[in-house]
Amino acid sequence: MSTPHSVSAEEYLPRDTADVVRTVRDSRSRSEQLTVRGGELYEEGFDLPAQPTVVSLRRMDQVLDINLGKRTVRVQAGAKLSEVDRRLGAHGLGLPVIGDHRDITAGGFASVGGVSTASHKHGMFIDQVVDLEYVDNDGRIGTCGRGHHTERFHRILCAGGRAGIITALTLDVIDIDKDHTWLSTNADRFLDFDLFVEHAYSEISRPGSSVLQVGRWVDTAPLKVARPVGTGHVQLGTVRFGQWSSLHPTAPNRALRARREVGSRARKSLGAIASAAGGRAGTPVRNAAAGAVMFAPKIQTLRDAEYLADTALSSSERGPAYRVGVFAPLSSYGSVFYRMHDLFSAHRERTGCFTVISAMTYGVRSRYLRAEATARGLAADDYGLITFTCRLRPAAMPSELLRDIVSGIDEICRSENAMRYESGE
Repeated sequence: MSTPHSVSAEEYLPRDTADVVRTVRDSRSRSEQLTVRGGELYEEGFDLPAQPTVVSLRRMDQVLDINLGKRTVRVQAGAKLSEVDRRLGAHGLGLPVIGDHRDITAGGFASVGGVSTASHKHGMFIDQVVDLEYVDNDGRIGTCGRGHHTERFHRILCAGGRAGIITALTLDVIDIDKDHTWLSTNADRFLDFDLFVEHAYSEISRPGSSVLQVGRWVDTAPLKVARPVGTGHVQLGTVRFGQWSSLHPTAPNRALRARREVGSRARKSLGAIASAAGGRAGTPVRNAAAGAVMFAPKIQTLRDAEYLADTALSSSERGPAYRVGVFAPLSSYGSVFYRMHDLFSAHRERTGCFTVISAMTYGVRSRYLRAEATARGLAADDYGLITFTCRLRPAAMPSELLRDIVSGIDEICRSENAMRYESGE
């Protein structure tokens, strides 16, 4: 039996569930507070008293079983979904919802619900979870799933680690060859926000045969630049544009495949350069990387398309930001979108706290969300996820301003029967 390996006085790297149990029990005896990291991108907060100790699950990264008959895969919580998906590809299988970053882990994604540009078709990541193993705050191992201890199952999923540390999961998989499933991109671009929201609603409501779908809107503040002589400033206008992309199955010819290879290599190179470019001088490169997403290739494989944002967009998103996502019922999708955009725009105009306001949106048809709506006494509905990312100016956002923004978002959710997904600075 292995023992917890301490990297420092503040971090532990368990290799299996028994290590997690010992870490939790030892922490309780020392009255320590545990913060559990399921991977590089997502944190699971596990509340215990006193000083924080980090428990990283990144060494719990094994694929435990692939069941070809049941079409399931069982993994440790720290397994990266990109690696799991590669393993499944050898069997002609794949994960239906995987996110858009290669470092997303199974436990981390389950702890926040997990959505992707395929969620209009396959739902959330937690809709794919068959059962899970966890360690509670007393250091006891438990199991739950769709068919047993279902109340506990729903309480642990999407709980951010507050209801228990997920240590292993069994996931549904589908028959798919992502490296040889080709998609054609239908892209519509907009300069008018009203037309963008109207088109996004239409596509989310009637996705047709689209395998992936995503809309992005960017709204920049006026840019002040120094005059050539070095005295005074010139104020340039705002930039407002959007794009909706729907990706459909296709059969490409040799020329289109060749274009895809060239474009793929160019975007990866641009992403690598943008990731290394720092400071103000690197801004044009990072902006170019973001633009690469707005002008996605016409033809690409499903695997490339799933990670397009990771290849280029994420490398451009540097600096502090306020981010929040809301599941808007289709019945009030347009109203939620307008009200959230107006909220952030008004704060930018009044206080100057934000520079770029960007939004990403796509459809979500989820069993989990319908069950949540029913439990709250609301009509079961399909949803559109609307995520706003607002870049902050160098000065930190005052706490009273942040409270005002959060209060405004909560009011939108209450009055529109929407549900918060995640937020942060």
